[in-house]
Amino acid sequence: MIKNFIIKNWKILFNIQWVGFCIFIALAVIYYWDKEAHIYFNRSLETIDIQSLFSLIVTLLFVLFTVVAMVYPLLLLIQIYLIQSEKGSGKKLFFLAALYLLSIVSLFLLYTINSSHAIKTLQSLN
Repeated sequence: MIKNFIIKNWKILFNIQWVGFCIFIALAVIYYWDKEAHIYFNRSLETIDIQSLFSLIVTLLFVLFTVVAMVYPLLLLIQIYLIQSEKGSGKKLFFLAALYLLSIVSLFLLYTINSSHAIKTLQSLN
């Protein structure tokens, strides 16, 4: 059942995966450089503004992609096993593996945002 689903919907699954990874990577990098938003990372919404909503979205994506980082290698191996006969799938699977590794780097970028960095940012705003 899963084999037929993956083979039949390979291109749709590929598009979903690369778009998801690219969006997460782009948002993580933007958030990493947006130092003013760091004070809201992994905190409840006290004030509702663009920075806090962006931080909430990135925090939720951080949690989601932490789970994805643990599960995705298994899913990628299943895809490699089932799609190895498809023409041109090797480059696409390599592309997905590279995006997965970049998302791991993005997770570490977000993980390095700690309280002391957020406190420095808060003090500079006052």
